[in-house]
Amino acid sequence: MLMPREIELKTILNKTKRRDPWFLDDYTINLYSSCSFNCLYCYIRGSKYGENLEESISVKVNGIELLEKQLYLRSKKQQYGFIVVSSATDPYLKIEEQYQLTRQALKLIAHYKFPVHIITKSDLVIRDFDILHEIDKTAILPSDFGGKLQ
Repeated sequence: MLMPREIELKTILNKTKRRDPWFLDDYTINLYSSCSFNCLYCYIRGSKYGENLEESISVKVNGIELLEKQLYLRSKKQQYGFIVVSSATDPYLKIEEQYQLTRQALKLIAHYKFPVHIITKSDLVIRDFDILHEIDKTAILPSDFGGKLQ
């Protein structure tokens, strides 16, 4: 396995222009870029990353620190909304076993009581069922949901 590139960012929590009715995304976070699953149907394959995506994986090493600050500010302003975890790659790549950024992010999301949406092909998600159950019980839904999902 190739060593991923480690990069630092200025922001990690992205506000969407409008909520997608299918994914319910108000925010997105991507702690990794590119992907090792290399699915034939993935739109990322046609991007700057090319077809052999595993060669271009990056880890956003300051992502957790940034996420903490951004979630704190959003929660303080009561700007709750669904966070799609890894909208541009799978949040449970093989390197997640080493870096555990997704798990750390989910702990912060649970702490600040945001709801999440995760799409993955990996069974590593099972590791985080404890946090996902906590999020399910305690997350504050966006105010326009009327307190419940339809």
